[in-house]
Amino acid sequence: MKDVVLDVVKHTAGLGFIESVKVTGTDEETRIDAMDTDRTVILNAKLHTQVPDLMGEFGMGNLSFLNGISHLPNYKEDNATIKVVRRDRNGEEQPENLLFEDTNGNTDTYRFMSKQIVEQQLKTAVFKGANWNVTFQPTKQKVSELTMVASIYATIDPTFKVKTEGTDLVILIGAGAGASHTGRRVFANNIEGKLTEGWSWPLNQVLSILKLGMSGICVVQISDQGALQIIIDSGIGAYNYILPALAR
Repeated sequence: MKDVVLDVVKHTAGLGFIESVKVTGTDEETRIDAMDTDRTVILNAKLHTQVPDLMGEFGMGNLSFLNGISHLPNYKEDNATIKVVRRDRNGEEQPENLLFEDTNGNTDTYRFMSKQIVEQQLKTAVFKGANWNVTFQPTKQKVSELTMVASIYATIDPTFKVKTEGTDLVILIGAGAGASHTGRRVFANNIEGKLTEGWSWPLNQVLSILKLGMSGICVVQISDQGALQIIIDSGIGAYNYILPALAR
């Protein structure tokens, strides 16, 4: 349970812009769904193994608090535990809270949101799919290079555009209307497929997700219909981050 909780926290709260998620646990699967407050990123995730302790429908809010508790040094010790406490609600057993405990008897409790509250407060979206024109696996070196460039261009333009030139995937930064400072970076080689529409995406969110993906399997898919998807397989779950293109 500890590994599952830490993995979910890392791939949601760890990004810095997802504040709450909805968990749906059935006999067949355990799913995680979320959307950031700016509605720029949709998360649809599925754990590789169904988790009995997470059976039911409930929410995890105030993820910054949960992230902070999860990173306390005493809970990173091998003998520290994270347990799901379940309670009967209106005749139906549901997860109520997470109980963190270390070997010295120190504890912290994180309370889940009920199904009713999460449905009121958390708006999620269903992605209907797209025709992916380009699919590739970004390298750690290219992500690191783009991160350094993005920090320089942050005050110039917070977005980027993508196009293909032959078999190269090219990222254009500072390419907004009337921009006087622009950058061009080859982000991937040996690309199959073409991108011609010149859609824009938020640079900070995309980079935050890509950096998470460098510790696992990371695949990027881009559609000329105006969608970008980053799939991260952590070994514990598959996290699909979908970013609709920004209005041009």
